[in-house]
Amino acid sequence: MPDQISKKVEDYLSWFEDYLRAISMAENTVESYGRDVRQFLKFLGDEGADIGDVDEEMLLRFLQKLTERELTSATKRRMMEGLKTFFRAMKKVGQVNANPFTDFQDMPKVKDNNMRVLTEMEYRALRDVVRSSRRKSSIRDYAILELALQTGLRRSEICFLTLNDIEFSTRAIVGHVRVREGKGGKERTVTLNNVAEEAIKEYLTVRPEDTGYKEIFLNNRFKPCSPVVISSVFRKYIEKAGINGASFHSLRHTFATHSLKKNTNIIVVQEALGHKSLTTTQKYIHFLREIMDEQLTKNAL
Repeated sequence: MPDQISKKVEDYLSWFEDYLRAISMAENTVESYGRDVRQFLKFLGDEGADIGDVDEEMLLRFLQKLTERELTSATKRRMMEGLKTFFRAMKKVGQVNANPFTDFQDMPKVKDNNMRVLTEMEYRALRDVVRSSRRKSSIRDYAILELALQTGLRRSEICFLTLNDIEFSTRAIVGHVRVREGKGGKERTVTLNNVAEEAIKEYLTVRPEDTGYKEIFLNNRFKPCSPVVISSVFRKYIEKAGINGASFHSLRHTFATHSLKKNTNIIVVQEALGHKSLTTTQKYIHFLREIMDEQLTKNAL
């Protein structure tokens, strides 16, 4: 019997991973969701249940188990989102008749404590620090900085960009950057304004040629930059600029928030960021409300 249960678990996981890859889910997400679902299937085994027995009450019991392990709300939310996707896949392959998450209203609430937005003074200071750096890679870093500030691209998306993904402006067309490796495998095209374009052009004049790599941004060993390297490099710049509580990802939040403050249409911002749902983009409107409350209270006439 234990062998049969074990085989059933592996079948579920195999079907689930095939489903995730079929919808172009990133490989690290496939692995992460797979680990989370395996924990849930073990929980079901301990309960003497199978996936067809799962209802809202059982989901709440599993959520309570996660809480007892003192996991963060963000981790619990991620695990439950993975399970939600798992049951969607199981319904598609005919292993369950209904998705128990359909009417589930108790998903863990996550407060985004990392949504740090740089003020205009802060991102100008960061520009100055990068531009004045004596690092050999400062021209590259400045191009990465402007690309992130002007388009909201993620670290990984910037790392995957190739020379063929950039279309510079001419008298007839506006410049664009094609994002092929977006979150969830979604491809999109984002406008490349003249500020980002000039920074990239300057970098390309010093970028080594004939390296064998098509990726635009190379590290000091002339290999494609990794997200870890970008985070590490900009952590030092941010610290030197005297900016607290920020990271490279803050540049994405800064792009979104300041674009909305300048009356950029929220649908445009959604498309630039690659958000599947407008609800995800709308969090920046709430954040603007907080900024207004803080500044208008502080700056009373």
